[in-house]
Amino acid sequence: MLFSKLLKIVTFSAGIFLSVSASAAVNIANSAEVYLNSDPGSWVGGGIGAPNVTWKHGIDGIFSGGPNYESFDRGVQISYNDGNYWTFQFAAPSYDPTTNTNIGQSLEVGLYTNAQRFPFNSPTKPGINISGNGRGNNAQTGWFDVLEIEYDATGNLSKFAVDFKQFDESSTTSGLYGSLRFNSSIAINTVPEPSTFAIMVIGLVGMVAAVRRQTLKSTTADNAEQQI
Repeated sequence: MLFSKLLKIVTFSAGIFLSVSASAAVNIANSAEVYLNSDPGSWVGGGIGAPNVTWKHGIDGIFSGGPNYESFDRGVQISYNDGNYWTFQFAAPSYDPTTNTNIGQSLEVGLYTNAQRFPFNSPTKPGINISGNGRGNNAQTGWFDVLEIEYDATGNLSKFAVDFKQFDESSTTSGLYGSLRFNSSIAINTVPEPSTFAIMVIGLVGMVAAVRRQTLKSTTADNAEQQI
């Protein structure tokens, strides 16, 4: 059973790697680095071979970056080749409420929470998929914080910086934290939590929403009293 799971994961990951590598929009990094920290017992995290590692472009392996399935509306994929082929995929929700369409959205700077396994994530949820060394999950949850993302004049990925946490299967405690930089000067973050600024923004958004709901309730109540 374990062999069957490994075979499925290897075939799936290799297929993704080859399909993206075939795209003209995939660029080899000028500089890149990833820090990975595995919780004890993490299936995917166990593939890094140590409690934590740092891999650098041109020293430990080769990084390349481009779109998921040849379209940046399906997110970004960073591939790392040190002989074990690691894949880092991130996608915004495919559903866009402003246009009421489900054709995908480009990633933007910001914190994405309640992520699900890409490409099987709900249209209203962001997608994440970290796999490598023959290891991947059938299902997973997590978050990722896009700190920087830029494209060059031809539309190819030029800079990307992200911190992320992926939880194995249905676990809420065991997983793999990472801090990935692709042609970015932003320093690696070894603390496995979203940035303080991102958390503050989420808190402020929640407060604004709560105030709006309370205001709406008060207005509705006042209108009802006037009608009586």
